[in-house]
Amino acid sequence: MNITFERPEFLWALLLLVPVAILVARNYKKTDRVIKDFYNKKNHAMAGFSTYSLAVRLLWKNILRGLAWIMLVLALAGISWGNVSTPVQRNSNAVCFVFDISYSMTANDAPNNLTRLGASSEYARMLLEYLDGIPVSCVIAKGDGVIAIPQTEDTASIHSFLDILSPTMMSSAGSSLGRGVDVALTTFPENSSRSPVIWLFTDGDETDTTLAPAIAKAQRLGVPVTIIGFGSERESSITAGDGETVVKTALRSEKMKQICAQATKKSQSGRDFSFIKTASAKFVDASEMGSAVKILSDVKRINASGKVIPEKNDDSVTVFYETHTVNRYKLFIMLAVIFFGLSLFVSEFSLSSIKRAMALSMVLCVFALTGCGSKTRSGRVILESTMNWYQKDYNRAISGFTQVIDDKELDKNDVTKQYAIYGLSVTYLMQNEKNASLERLEQLSPDAPVKIKFAAYYNAGIIAQREGDYDKATELFKMALLVNPEDVNAKINLELSRKQEVSKTKQGQQSVTPSSENKSQMTEAEKTIFNRMRENDKQQWKNYDSMEKNNSVIDY
Repeated sequence: MNITFERPEFLWALLLLVPVAILVARNYKKTDRVIKDFYNKKNHAMAGFSTYSLAVRLLWKNILRGLAWIMLVLALAGISWGNVSTPVQRNSNAVCFVFDISYSMTANDAPNNLTRLGASSEYARMLLEYLDGIPVSCVIAKGDGVIAIPQTEDTASIHSFLDILSPTMMSSAGSSLGRGVDVALTTFPENSSRSPVIWLFTDGDETDTTLAPAIAKAQRLGVPVTIIGFGSERESSITAGDGETVVKTALRSEKMKQICAQATKKSQSGRDFSFIKTASAKFVDASEMGSAVKILSDVKRINASGKVIPEKNDDSVTVFYETHTVNRYKLFIMLAVIFFGLSLFVSEFSLSSIKRAMALSMVLCVFALTGCGSKTRSGRVILESTMNWYQKDYNRAISGFTQVIDDKELDKNDVTKQYAIYGLSVTYLMQNEKNASLERLEQLSPDAPVKIKFAAYYNAGIIAQREGDYDKATELFKMALLVNPEDVNAKINLELSRKQEVSKTKQGQQSVTPSSENKSQMTEAEKTIFNRMRENDKQQWKNYDSMEKNNSVIDY
């Protein structure tokens, strides 16, 4: 069990217990002597029992307050241990290309007489053809990792970047593939609903051992990593960056496969749900037949011939599992309060009363824990997810709402489940995933509470308004007002949608009126010009008729 602290600097506060303990021990001796003298003078017979009872109570009071202080410090330090896997729904993909640009990639042993770096560039171009609508980022890895192109759907900029791939782009020495993967993780927006994927283009020659831990970290975050190998497994000679040293290099296929297996094992260690499969980590040799099919399976469904299989609507949403450390600060705050409360209790009551109170507390805790039903748990999860939503931690919010929706103990039309569906829809809307949001709104039951019905129509109207479908937005805001006629925001958006629809209709019907048709406003000069043009047209048609009657004229 690995215990970690988010703010370890707070642990220094535990040292305050040392002087406090010395001071308490000193005062304890003085107090004990005074109590003994007092009872010896007043009542010889009860002196031994009374002094013993008071001394024990005083000792336990100080011990319990010391424990309360320790619990509070550990809570402030952000103590955590263990891991928990949470499901996160993703509706689309985002890809990061990580290019190894070390000098080993200049070896000229790739197919078609290309260097490894040149082959990786051409291979990346081929993969780009299948990534329509999927944002792509690029990271270069050498001695360190650097973001070359942030997330973008502009493939032209990526093609331009692939043209200039070279080891001279970075002055760092060595090949740190793990740093490249770590930097690739930062290119994905933290609260995005897109499913991130990392493709590493390399020959597997790394000068450190950071790749396995980096892949394990990516797997814990639900990010699949595919290592795409380039080059030959037979060693070839290259010149290092100093221009003098000659080194041997080759494609390290077996090493990369071992790293993927090692990373998977590391990511699964200490998991509370070891039966849940983590994100994949695999090695693919670019020269193998069908290698692109294996790689593209992370983002698209591809058949053996390389054609994209259309996705059904029910397959558009995928579920990934993210592994997070479990924060235990709430537990320690509760323990701090309990210990402090017991210290007050000990100082005021006798030992027999304390024993009875502790027994009663244990019985009440048992009843409280066993009385927690499915609806209570779901309500707590919805509350936590709502708090995550307000904190803009949308991935955790989605995880909580999804957990309630998938709870088989709840009825389909249960109010708790309806609130979870609505919360998931609003979260997708905040992530600009409009289609996914609408799909969830359509799953709401007709018997849903009035507040949810109104919010569903209102949010659907907002989505239609953003899409420019003002006619549909108008109808949805009308439905929202039928549910809640007093909502001012729905009235405002209804009027805005109506005006925008009228403005859009006028723009579509607007046309230029010829000046010849507006005879009431024609000047004398305009009339003269118009008559002259009409006479010329008549003369032209007469000439055309005479040309048709003349058979000697060539018809083009």
